[in-house]
Amino acid sequence: MFIADPNIAKLVHFQGYPQALLPLTVAGIPSIHICLDFIPELLAQPQLEKQIFAIQLLSYLCTQYALPKSLSVARLAISVMGTLLTVLTRAKRFCFFMPILPCLVSFCQAFPPLYDDVAGLLVQVGQVCASDVATKARDIDPLITRLQYLKEKPRGAVAPGGGSSKLTLPQRMAEELGGADPDVQLCYCVEATFMDIITSTLHGL
Repeated sequence: MFIADPNIAKLVHFQGYPQALLPLTVAGIPSIHICLDFIPELLAQPQLEKQIFAIQLLSYLCTQYALPKSLSVARLAISVMGTLLTVLTRAKRFCFFMPILPCLVSFCQAFPPLYDDVAGLLVQVGQVCASDVATKARDIDPLITRLQYLKEKPRGAVAPGGGSSKLTLPQRMAEELGGADPDVQLCYCVEATFMDIITSTLHGL
């Protein structure tokens, strides 16, 4: 049906549906890759929920279809995330980045060359959040230092057996590190995302 009328696929995905269904639709609909054609348009929508849905859909498509076109759209999505980082309010920044951080892991798993772009974005997110909470959490400055280390020397964080060595994956809940402050939570989720990317992709290269 989607191949016969691509407009139906576009309409369905512009309306959106529960994120939990994405693994089923991407794996179960052979023609779902045509969504790559309109994801850039979906990313350009003004509603954050549509942009989030587009990135989540794209992450599954990249995993299922590691094609040059998927790589191109993933680069665009990373660029869009970087732009939104500079314009979103604190509250919207938290609501936007928290659900899409796992997508960055999928992008790197599908396309390891995206590591530099993703690492740069994660450092930027950490820096922006840290600038808002520097007076609230003494751990934030060392965290930014760790993010820079991860970006520049990712293999230094991976032990020979594939586990983390020089750097420890954040295990304390964000609530223990800065109350319920969303920027503190986002900072430590960024670090956890970095470690997920490194342990799931780079040590296998």
